[in-house]
Amino acid sequence: MPPLVTGVRDTANIAQSKIVVDMSDTIGLLQPNAEPLISFLKIAKRNTEVANSPKFEWLEDDLLPRWDAINLAAGYIATDTSMVVDNGSYFSVNDILKVPRTGEVMLVKTVNSGTNTITVGRGYGLTAAAAIVNDDPLVIIGNVNQEGSGTREIKSTQEVNKFNYTQIFKTPFGVTNTENATKMYGGKDLSYQQMKGGVQHKIDIARSYMFGERKLDTSGAKPMRATGGLLSYLNKNNYDAGGLLTQPEFDNNISEVVFKYGSKEKIMLCSARLISVINGWAMGKLQINQTAKSFGLEIFEYVTPFGKYQLINYQHILEGAVYGGHGVIIDPGNVKHRPLAGRDTKLETNIQANDADARIDQYITEAGLEVRNPETHAVLTGVTS
Repeated sequence: MPPLVTGVRDTANIAQSKIVVDMSDTIGLLQPNAEPLISFLKIAKRNTEVANSPKFEWLEDDLLPRWDAINLAAGYIATDTSMVVDNGSYFSVNDILKVPRTGEVMLVKTVNSGTNTITVGRGYGLTAAAAIVNDDPLVIIGNVNQEGSGTREIKSTQEVNKFNYTQIFKTPFGVTNTENATKMYGGKDLSYQQMKGGVQHKIDIARSYMFGERKLDTSGAKPMRATGGLLSYLNKNNYDAGGLLTQPEFDNNISEVVFKYGSKEKIMLCSARLISVINGWAMGKLQINQTAKSFGLEIFEYVTPFGKYQLINYQHILEGAVYGGHGVIIDPGNVKHRPLAGRDTKLETNIQANDADARIDQYITEAGLEVRNPETHAVLTGVTS
């Protein structure tokens, strides 16, 4: 006997299975971000270079050093001619030095690299000799040579070898064949999982490219490698704002430094808080990069007297109590996505066992990050307002 309903029928006292479900055909994915940095590196072909080995290497070099400093707690009086410096190997006989604090110019007469000691001619110019204190900077202006003299001492820098590893990233997903054949709101669940898996795969790579540390693990039956990320390589221009970050502070401690070397156009990966702070300085003057927008990326431009920043909202990676106040500035000419040959991101389909009544696919990538010349990049931390 069916249940009885007394009185007027309403939507609460009838069989609930009789009501048609009003279900949207789209599913609201909380984090639909397509991962802008990985997309940028792949779109800009110069930022992708195939690796031919899971360990990829590069060389870094620089010109001869120009700056050093005095290394004696008591300092030197105006008549002293023998001085200990931080790096005696930087100097050659007949180098002309200047002490910026006093303006004095000196001539290098002898160099003892073993003891980091140089002897100099004081007041070698128009400015009189003066007392020099510990840690006083010295700048090598150039060199002088006698008329008819032979070749001076030859010095050169030695290239430094750097390396990283490719890392294997896998993002599998699957459904049973029964589930795949069932009609569902939002379309086929397999198609939805494929879209969501692609987003997750890019984010996994992006997190490794930010926070990863280089590691070759041979403890198992087969080698396993982790790639080093940006924060493990960027160790030169790090600045802690310690709370409030003003525009002059940003210009003086970040922009002046990071635009000294490399490109005059940098990419800044910003936490949400940093974006808010910079937008406050710019008073709504941040401009959308139209070229990036044509590829589906939203990148804002911020111009300083030293160079231009391309700001990327990176709050899905730079988040939480520690990283929520970060900004990571990279020189695009010195950062590369390095996929192993034939192993850039691809979708592998039907990888389930032969007897499985299911469909399993996966995204797979084997790649690493190349980060050259840390002096051309910077890390900003501790921004709260």
